[in-house]
Amino acid sequence: MERDDKTPQEPVSYHSSLRSGATLLSRRMFRTCRNFIQRQPRSDPEIATQLDRMLAIIDVLEAASLRVGLGNNLPDHYAILQLKPSDDTTNRDLVRQRYKTLVRKLDPNKNMFPLAEEALMKVRESWQVLSDPVQLDRFEKELKGEAEVVSPASFWTMCPYCWYLHEYEKKYEDFTLRCGNCQRTFHGSPVKPPEPESMVEGKEQYYCYHMSLPLRYPVDENCSFEIGGNGGRKMRIKTVANRSKVKGFVVPDSESESDPEMEVEL
Repeated sequence: MERDDKTPQEPVSYHSSLRSGATLLSRRMFRTCRNFIQRQPRSDPEIATQLDRMLAIIDVLEAASLRVGLGNNLPDHYAILQLKPSDDTTNRDLVRQRYKTLVRKLDPNKNMFPLAEEALMKVRESWQVLSDPVQLDRFEKELKGEAEVVSPASFWTMCPYCWYLHEYEKKYEDFTLRCGNCQRTFHGSPVKPPEPESMVEGKEQYYCYHMSLPLRYPVDENCSFEIGGNGGRKMRIKTVANRSKVKGFVVPDSESESDPEMEVEL
């Protein structure tokens, strides 16, 4: 009986002549692998394309190993996207073009060489920084050694007696605090801060809302609220609470009165 040695094999993802280069690449012997690539003939267009894919992996990973900045602790996102200092890096079309070119070369569906996915991840991280104006500005400042001034962490708490919100430094959380409005002491438990749209821009103030309703409610048709008069309902609408900075944190100013509350009878 004849033996059948034919077993299904995975399709070859790159030319057999490039297996030595793939082994060097997997071992991160980038310089030796680059020399191997330069010695290979490029007469075959398919082999030439595969050599370019290998070279793209080496270029990206070598650039990702570089460190720049004042403390030499920042990745060189420009080098990863193969941008030179003479290039206009503010030109987003140029940055996008380099990004797309590298993505095509490092596409794991076509580039089956080792470390292709790692190189693609580095490219995407650099693109995320260089394509976002906010992250790009932060990266440029870090390159120049310009440290950003970071305000101390803070938390918001509420006085349970007058309902005033206060903002304190984080180190005062769970301390016994004194309300700057009613002068009573209370436990500084953190609460949800006011919404950004409720803050008065350029002032130490925030908008707040109050509502007062009678404690008795109608139980039958003969018992109902009067509209207006002593039995009417009053609603207090949108007042402004003042805040002032004291010893590095913000508390309400007891000497400055809040704006008079507007009362509307229904």
